[in-house]
Formats: sequence, C-alpha cells, structure tokens
Amino acid sequence: MYKLFIVEDEHLEIEAIKLIIDQYSDNIEVVGEASSGLVAIEEIRRLNPDIVLLDINIPEINGIDVLKMVKKEDHEKKVILITAFNEFDFAHQAIKARVDDFLLKPIRPQQLMDSINQCIASLKNNAKERFDEKMNEVIFAVIQKKYSDARNALINYLDMIYDYYTFDIMSIQSEIRHFMEELNIVTKDMCGYELTSPLFSSNNMQVVNGFKNRYDLKVEIMKTIDKVFDKMLDNKETRKNNIEDILNYIDRNCYKDISLDQVGEYANMSSYYLSKIFKKETGVNFVTYLTERKIEIAKDMLANTDVPIINIALDLSYHEPNYFSKVFKKSTGMTPTEYRKEKRGEVPEDEDSSGKQREVS
Repeated sequence: MYKLFIVEDEHLEIEAIKLIIDQYSDNIEVVGEASSGLVAIEEIRRLNPDIVLLDINIPEINGIDVLKMVKKEDHEKKVILITAFNEFDFAHQAIKARVDDFLLKPIRPQQLMDSINQCIASLKNNAKERFDEKMNEVIFAVIQKKYSDARNALINYLDMIYDYYTFDIMSIQSEIRHFMEELNIVTKDMCGYELTSPLFSSNNMQVVNGFKNRYDLKVEIMKTIDKVFDKMLDNKETRKNNIEDILNYIDRNCYKDISLDQVGEYANMSSYYLSKIFKKETGVNFVTYLTERKIEIAKDMLANTDVPIINIALDLSYHEPNYFSKVFKKSTGMTPTEYRKEKRGEVPEDEDSSGKQREVS
C-alpha cells in the first residue's frame, strides 16, 4: 500500500481526488491533507507519505517552495504538482526543484491515475535497488567471513523488506528466494557447497506462513549461513588462527556458555596467550565481548518476539534470570521489560517502585 498526501486549498478538489483514487486504485491510501504550505510541510514530515499531490497556489508557502523542502529532506519522495496555470515560469522552477510530474486543472481521472502509477513504478525500482544493495552487504560479509557483520546486515535487510512490503507475504517470499539464489551461487564458488533450505520452496504453505515473522525468518536464514561458515571455517587444516576466525567462532557459539579455554582450544593456543591478543586486537576482554554479543541477541529477541524474558535468559546460558536482567540493564540502561515495552511503544507497568522486575525476581 502506497501512502499519498494531498495539498490543496479547495475542499471540492480534495474530495474529487479522493473519489477518483477510491474508484480506480486498491493500493493507494490517502493518509492526510492540508490546505496551506506550512501545515503541509509539518504533516508530510509526520506522516511520511510516498507520494505528495501538491497544488502550486496554496496559502502561506506556495507549492514550489513546499516542493523544494520535500525534495531536500527526502529526494526519493514523489511529488506531483497541480496547477490551473500553464505557465513556463512555474514549470521551469518545478523542474529545477525535481518535480516528478505535472497535472493541469481540471484533473481528469485517467491523467491522475497514470501520473500516480508512474510514480509507483519509480518507487518500486528505487526500492529494488536499495534491496539489492542491502542484500549484497549480507553476501559480502559472508565472503569476507565476518559472521557478526553478516547477521547485522541480514537484520537490516529484512527490516527494509518488511517495512516496505508490510503484509505482502508473497513479495517478501520472492525477495528472499532471490537472496537465497544469489547466496547459493557465491557459496558454490567459495567452498563448493550447495545450499539446501526450505526457503527455496514456493509451494509449501508452512514455509509461506514462516515469512509472516521477520525474526523467525532471520533465524532460518542464519541456520543456512551457519552451514556455510561450517564449510569455510571448521576444517582444522585450513583454519587460520587470526582474530577474525576467533571472533566468528565466538559469534556463532555465544548462545552456549563458552569459555576462554574452549575458544583457545579451537584456535590452538593457550587461554593466557589468547586473552592477551584478544584484548590487543579488540580493545575489550573476552568476557566483555561475549556479554556484548549476548545482549545484542537479547535485544533482537525482546524487540521482535514474545518469548518470555526468563526463556531468553536461559537460551543465552544465563541460568539466573535476575542476573541476566542486571547485566542487560548495565549494558542498555534499561531492564529487559522496559526495553521490550519501549520498542513496542508501550509504558512499563510490571515493575514496582524500586525498579525491580517482578517477572524475573
């Protein structure tokens, strides 16, 4: 669904535009309207529409100046100018301000819809370019053997797709299948490994339903990326004992209660020597780094799942949930409950006056 905002000082014109859109389109939502330039700028910032339908002759600030402001703040936002004056001066100013289209009053339904659909086609192309750029960031991190970077890039990639498509599950599925196919090409070239994943399927309804939750989808994709890293890094003969491989090992196993000794065994070096080079290369000690990775996972789960806090603590090998809560608050300044509620726009209600969490006490 694309969001459209109307800037027009004639009420009948606004109603006519709404009627046309309601009659001829099912993928456009009119999210707001304004009859003056000042109100228009404030509401466009607040509502963040994809397309602005903008009359040139409006009170306070004229349409050309509103156009300049909109394009300065977001050059990808589409603006269609409406005018009753077929004057070159207006057209010249608008073109310099990067207007997307012109419509002359009285507006004909077909012209309006053609202009809007042209803007939508351009928005889709721009979105596809952004998706491909983010997708390549994930794949490039895998090529560079940077596990944590790959996970973070994947989260950003999925956020962008879900924010754009919202409830269009089939489009999300199509994007992910394209991503998996590109990842498969790269992994076959790098280590001769061909990916196998239910995400390649398009017929299984259980798989399709899995695309409804971006967190579950991220977990499923990371399972596949884990297998790729297994092929690249778990061969002792080809393993390099550099800091990047060590960090990859920690990032992939931070759910477990891994110790410095275990990491040292993986890297074929003493825990004493590992501790020294780890602090030198990363700037923090092993325990701090491991804690930071766990807190990042916890933040992701708190924001995107309904998993109880006690279960998140146990999943991250914190056997005392209250200790997990203290570690989380020290890192973020908030308790897990406060963090979850803030991310969901809620006000914490389940903490007593001392700030102690009831659910994990």
